[in-house]
Amino acid sequence: MPSTQPLRHRSWGFPRREKPQFLHIIMGAGVAILSYYLLLQCFRPFLEETMTELLSLSRIADLSLTLTWQRSGLFSIIIFGLLFVSLAFPLKGPLWLKIAWLEFGSFVGLAWSFIRLFTVALVAYYFGAGAFALAEFITSPMFDFLWVIPVWSLGLSLVVSAKRKTLHKKEGEFGW
Repeated sequence: MPSTQPLRHRSWGFPRREKPQFLHIIMGAGVAILSYYLLLQCFRPFLEETMTELLSLSRIADLSLTLTWQRSGLFSIIIFGLLFVSLAFPLKGPLWLKIAWLEFGSFVGLAWSFIRLFTVALVAYYFGAGAFALAEFITSPMFDFLWVIPVWSLGLSLVVSAKRKTLHKKEGEFGW
């Protein structure tokens, strides 16, 4: 016997697809671009000075180091921003949480770039300037993977859990 329920209300076990939050995406892209610009203006000179001091403390004088945007960690922050804005901001959830997690991820990326540069400088100190290029080539993608994926996935799960909490509160208010 066919159901009297219209076809558009049947879900066959598939969840309904939610509409993307376009305003959130636009705001997230704007915040990501603004924070990247501020990091570029404020953080890069600080990182250059720190790296110069680190190399001079470790008495590595024969190593000429140019701090590029890949070496400084700003490239991985761009990747994180693109991932997070394109995958977390379209979801329903509090905008403030998405923006806060985007900024938190940027600061985690900066901290990881310090750790990576410090590790590479230690390699250069103990094994010489020739090992510096190899160590940097190996540690850069590995360290980026170690922070981008976990921070992105934790942020995504926070947004989804916040959305579920608000959904359960609404259901509890109506007694469903």
